[in-house]
Amino acid sequence: MFIFKVKDHDGAHAEIRIQALDWSLRGDVEFSCSRDHLAVLLLSGCRSGAGFFELLAGTKPMYVEQWLEYLHEAGSLAEVDVEIKTPMDADYAEFCGFSDEQLKKLLDLIYQVGGFNRLQIMRYLKHRNNPSTMSTRYNAEELLRYRQLGELINYLVKLKTQSAG
Repeated sequence: MFIFKVKDHDGAHAEIRIQALDWSLRGDVEFSCSRDHLAVLLLSGCRSGAGFFELLAGTKPMYVEQWLEYLHEAGSLAEVDVEIKTPMDADYAEFCGFSDEQLKKLLDLIYQVGGFNRLQIMRYLKHRNNPSTMSTRYNAEELLRYRQLGELINYLVKLKTQSAG
C-alpha cells in the first residue's frame, strides 16, 4: 500500500492510499481530504509523464507521485510525503485489520501455494523501486508471478476491509 500525505499552505491535509504491489501497477484508490479547495486541486487535471489520468478511478502510484511533486514544485502544496506499507512491516496486520496470527497463516499459505519463500519476497520488495535492478534480476515470467502474488494479497486485504466496514 502506498500512502501519500499532503498539506497545503492553509493547513488543509489529504491522504491518498493506493493498494498496489509496486510503483508501476494500477491499484484501487482511497481518498480523504479535510477541505474542499484542496480536494479540487488534487483531483482536477491530474497529469503525469504519461499524460492525464483519473485519480479516483484507480491509478498507478508513480502517476500520483509525479502529480503531487508537480503541485509541490509549483507552490500549490506545502508538504508531500509518501509511506509504503508491505506485508513484511511489523504493523501491517493491524493496519489491514488482521491479527498477527491471521496474517502469518495467510502469508505462509500464499507463499506455499505460489512456491515463494520469505527471503524471495523480502528481496523483491527491496528491489521493486529500482527498475534497472528489476529488469536484470527478474525475467518477465518471474515478475508476473510476484505481481500476481501482490494482486492476491491486495485482493484479500480489500475483502477484509470491506467485511470490517
